[in-house]
Amino acid sequence: MAAINPKELNQLTEETGLSKLSIQDWHKRFIQECPTGSISKERYINLYRSYYPRARNSDAYAQMLFTAFDDDRDQALNFREFLRVVAVSQGTDEKAKLELAYKAYNRNQSDANLSRKEIQNAITAILNLVETQDDIDENNGTDKRQTTIEWAMKRLGLDEKTEITKKEFIRRCKADQNLYEFLAFHCVPKPNGSDGDLRGKEKYKISIKTGTEGKKFLLRASGTDANVYLIIHGETASSDSVQLQNSQTHKDPFESGHTDVFVQFLPQLGKIKGATLWHTGGKSQGWFVEHLSITNEASNITTNFPVQRWLDADEYDKMTKIELIPNEPPGYAQ
Repeated sequence: MAAINPKELNQLTEETGLSKLSIQDWHKRFIQECPTGSISKERYINLYRSYYPRARNSDAYAQMLFTAFDDDRDQALNFREFLRVVAVSQGTDEKAKLELAYKAYNRNQSDANLSRKEIQNAITAILNLVETQDDIDENNGTDKRQTTIEWAMKRLGLDEKTEITKKEFIRRCKADQNLYEFLAFHCVPKPNGSDGDLRGKEKYKISIKTGTEGKKFLLRASGTDANVYLIIHGETASSDSVQLQNSQTHKDPFESGHTDVFVQFLPQLGKIKGATLWHTGGKSQGWFVEHLSITNEASNITTNFPVQRWLDADEYDKMTKIELIPNEPPGYAQ
């Protein structure tokens, strides 16, 4: 398969919104995996298995995306079709992502309405991709799945009817951030690519509890709206800085009394020896952190950090960034 010529590169940049460098990187990876210039459905599904080795089952999700973009119905994706999957599923265009989701979930690939059964199948495929077998065994997965299905059905209005139009699907998802993030690829880790290769990475569950110790004299609660970041330090490596967003437990994270849970796929770090936690808020944006725990789901080992302090520019030590050691409250700087 020949290299992309400048004209094709410009066209793909306009069509996808991806940078030329990113497209060239994806093209290089594509021809390494598919020297014939196309990828069959079977090969695409097998690649997804390698991208998500700990997933309960990635096949149905991979097949949904494949079918959505196999425009000529030849049971293969050429590079242009493949790149559209990447661009939309990893992009930021809200409407485009929802249109892709609707198309992927519609098994008949027609303008027909989405049925209750098709939504149920889509939710099951998503959960099979993002959950490991350990998740199912430890958390009563059947009940959790049914609760998730019932929640999505209600938010889509499918608790009272049997199908939904494309227009209403997009409207309801736009009106509900949690629903949008769940159905429009935000909860799904990125597959192998220039901005995210899951091979050789492990799943970490990060749990942060915001305390309830408000500052009465300042009429201020203990939560924060600032951006929060974390670096995890292990025996063999440290992670890059990770912004903690898209909490799995609360739409508005880091509120007083809330425990927020985040999932990150990171390189193998070894035994966790410490963490760096900070936020970008200035004065009047303090945050009281009660506790941080980090679970490596591959080894099922949880490391606990009893933080129990303010990260606040208004505190006397003015610290909004702290270094943490397992099982040792950091206290305040003298």
